[in-house]
Amino acid sequence: MRPDSSTVWALLKDSANRHPSRASILAPDREPLTYQDLAGLVERTAGQLRSLGLDQQARVAMVLPNGPEMATSFAALSASCVCAPLNPSFTHADFDFYLRDLGARALLVEHDSNTTAIASAEALGIKVLRIHKAPKAGAFDLADSIRPTQPDWPGENSAALLLHTSGTTSKPKLVSLSSRNLCASAQNIARTLDLSPEDRCLNIMPLFHIHGLMAAVLASLASGASVVCPGGAYASNFFAWMAAYRPTWYTAVPTMHQGILARAADHGDVIEHVPLRFIRSSSASLPPSVLASLEDTFHSPVIEAYGMTEAAHQMASNALPPGVRKPGSVGLPAGPEIAIMSPSGDLLPTDAIGEVVIRGPNVTAGYEANDAANAEAFRDGWFRTGDQGCRDRDGYLCLTGRLKELINRGGEKISPREVDEVLLGHHAVRQALCFAIPHAQLGEEIGAAVELETGATLQVSELRTWAGERLPAFKVPRIIRLLDEIPKGPTGKLQRIGLAARIGVEPLDDSLSDAVFAPPATPAEEQIAEIWRRFFPGRLIGVNTRFEALGGDSLLAVEMLSAVGAAIGVDVPYLRFVEEGTIAALAQAIDCGQSERDSPLIALQPKGTRQPLYCVPGHDGTLLGLARLACALPNQPLWAFDLFKIQTSPTLELLATECVDLLLARDPKGPYMLAGVCFGGVLAAEIARQLESRGKGVNLVVLVDALNPAWNRGLPLSATARARLDQLREKALYHAGHLQAMSHNARLGYLSGRIAAFFQNHRETAGAVLGASSRNMLNRRVAFQHIPTPVAAPALIIRVLGRRPHVAALGWQDIFSGGLVCSDLPFEPHGALAGDSVDRVATLLSERLV
Repeated sequence: MRPDSSTVWALLKDSANRHPSRASILAPDREPLTYQDLAGLVERTAGQLRSLGLDQQARVAMVLPNGPEMATSFAALSASCVCAPLNPSFTHADFDFYLRDLGARALLVEHDSNTTAIASAEALGIKVLRIHKAPKAGAFDLADSIRPTQPDWPGENSAALLLHTSGTTSKPKLVSLSSRNLCASAQNIARTLDLSPEDRCLNIMPLFHIHGLMAAVLASLASGASVVCPGGAYASNFFAWMAAYRPTWYTAVPTMHQGILARAADHGDVIEHVPLRFIRSSSASLPPSVLASLEDTFHSPVIEAYGMTEAAHQMASNALPPGVRKPGSVGLPAGPEIAIMSPSGDLLPTDAIGEVVIRGPNVTAGYEANDAANAEAFRDGWFRTGDQGCRDRDGYLCLTGRLKELINRGGEKISPREVDEVLLGHHAVRQALCFAIPHAQLGEEIGAAVELETGATLQVSELRTWAGERLPAFKVPRIIRLLDEIPKGPTGKLQRIGLAARIGVEPLDDSLSDAVFAPPATPAEEQIAEIWRRFFPGRLIGVNTRFEALGGDSLLAVEMLSAVGAAIGVDVPYLRFVEEGTIAALAQAIDCGQSERDSPLIALQPKGTRQPLYCVPGHDGTLLGLARLACALPNQPLWAFDLFKIQTSPTLELLATECVDLLLARDPKGPYMLAGVCFGGVLAAEIARQLESRGKGVNLVVLVDALNPAWNRGLPLSATARARLDQLREKALYHAGHLQAMSHNARLGYLSGRIAAFFQNHRETAGAVLGASSRNMLNRRVAFQHIPTPVAAPALIIRVLGRRPHVAALGWQDIFSGGLVCSDLPFEPHGALAGDSVDRVATLLSERLV
């Protein structure tokens, strides 16, 4: 067996000697880069760096798009000096911090780059190096044709790669990985996956992260294999890349696998004709259901591995067939030694749970300039991973949680992964992530962020009931947030630490819940209070006092609810009570019952200190965009009309009357704030008019992407035509900008998708003209026939450029006599409450809501 290389240059040179004419790097619309080409590129770049005065210890940051130059720059810099890849999406402040913390002497960017990292580098006196692409994939030359000198090569213990760990609660730690660390890890991965020159990896991982750099790129280069580095959006292009390059494997994090699975049904022919030898998953726990779906879809084994930055990625891995793969396990040690350590520092036996510790040639020697972190991270020569787990009798490692992520709820230690898996077992849940919420009395409480499957509907109470049937009551999340997308780190990895703050969940303090004492005010509240007094004699109990603040626990709560049910004659499940835990909430649950669940006026977000905002969805009736808006306005009570539960009306005026009756039944006093999207904006304006006609106050009407259906009545044809042309021009500029940044294959996919959407839109329009019977078409027709009349309330008009004719205030300027403000948003093809637009809309609203 060939001896292992211990420096990056030796590893690359060895592959070039053995496979000079084989392809190393491939990319769309570029010639393949051979191993001989790669070695020459690395040697020439090293010589140019030396000519620029950058020696072996020089730290060179790079901010490049995720394509072939990112891969080859990593190879060249880690072989000759110290490479420090940075996330291109960092802010200017981020670049200021990271470049300063790295002690970077140079910054590598594309020759036409406009990244804000350049301004940061120039302000810090850091040399900016611009690379020019060459015809072959990943080939480049430094600007100004710098003459290379004969390079000297760093030794195995010299730093080769610098990466920061995720800093969710404190300053990020700087991990220094030596050339020996990188080579050991790359060769470990290559052995684990049995990589050979016949293999080809399709890289979709970001190359500013250890996973993609090591597993996809350096492990392939250590094996004489090839790696495809296409760049661009992976989910929409994945199957086109598969068809074009016929890879034998790919590696990704679980969220990426799920994105690929979501599109797999439309690409069965590609899957059939491009069989993968295996699929690899790492960087986060892969849900068993996703693993099974991947194997069923691709008919390939899924190899789950365990890695971290401080170990130069891989630490353990499941085996390729015919080796044993154990679902729920991250496999056997795959490079470093692995042990389980007790809090006192003793190594534990088989099946005992403790902290996972590692040691070996791929493990970092320590964090840079951080004695406190190193003292905590190393113990008796072992590196402490911070993960909790155990090893079975066969040596397989099972992770049971993250020590920092364990939730300490009043002394009960709860593994969030256990709760994740229960929530993920619900058929409507696509992704779930539990997290700790700071709690003044309990220390920590359990929260959960949940994404639903496309098209699925699920109430929080239903999901909490599901969890309560499978978990002890104290493990059921008190707070569950249904999100369109759970926030992720820059590499697509879900991050528990700090998630509560990121999604707007405030710390809990039950002692503050009754700061203003409120006595029982209804018969139901008085009856419940009398029962609570029996449980807590002598205590002052108001309707907003939390049960747990009085000393109640989950077992006592079940007993209390049983007593309440017997007295009132209504069965109240524990999980309908637990989130609020007050007499007021319990009485409301009893009073509302089934009628609340069936109401067409739905609380997308019932809590908050502001005046409620009542929203009307677009013509299709979907509430998904409004749910996104509710998430983006964390302190704003937001209610929505479910048009599918409202009787179909032949005119918009009658439909508005039904909405007004529902609104007054829930909130008879007002004043009101209304918002509507597209068709919903026309309906919201009519709701405001009818409220005013009944003597009710309307503080604000927000119309999002809503065109006055009578906007062009009385206008000459030429004015209408100009407005339509302006709309088409804005759309064309938007699409042209996207196409310019795409590869050839990506352009074809993008164009085909837009053409399909165009014809679908025209089919819908034709259906409306022919009198189609669907609610969608009826809403469009009643809106088109409606002529708005004046409203005294003020209005905010939010116009999405290019989605409607370019008309001042979308035609509403003569309707709202209370004043009108108009704001424009960039064109977004999927609607005003999708993509980045929803955050912009939320910002505009937050400035005006009361």
